[in-house]
Amino acid sequence: MYLENNEVKKYPIRTILAWTSVVAWMAVIFMFSNQTADNSSRLSISLTETLVRLLDNQASDVVVQYAESVVRMVAHGLVFFVLGQLLSWAFSEMATPELLNALLSFIIGSLYAASDELHQSFVPGRASQWSDFLVDLAGIVLAILIYQVVMTLRFLRQDLRVKREEDLRI
Repeated sequence: MYLENNEVKKYPIRTILAWTSVVAWMAVIFMFSNQTADNSSRLSISLTETLVRLLDNQASDVVVQYAESVVRMVAHGLVFFVLGQLLSWAFSEMATPELLNALLSFIIGSLYAASDELHQSFVPGRASQWSDFLVDLAGIVLAILIYQVVMTLRFLRQDLRVKREEDLRI
């Protein structure tokens, strides 16, 4: 960044990188949602078994089965948490005001979550579920809240540093 007439100029490459990241992550979500029920189950069961066996080598199949449902729910929330973070970053690179950033990130993220659930209803063996959609929304909301808090703290810290420098000059 450089200063010109006391304005901070941003390089467009950061904005392009941010939106490319959003689109790439949406493609990753689409690929996971496009897996058939058998492939999706195999992936989540193998991941769950690995995690459970790391924690308790003697865990029963019932524990693994319960853990699988938890892992699936966390995975849904996590992938949409990342999407929420990426959307917030992309809008901030466009110098979108904080409240509008949060609103647009939520709208785009929730529309994509809805379209993801609709897409799953067309994949063999998969179904569209409200519970998955709500977990997706929770991930998006949590991501936006964390992003906004971190950015606010960062701004306040920067503002405090500038005030300290001004006090030192006086």
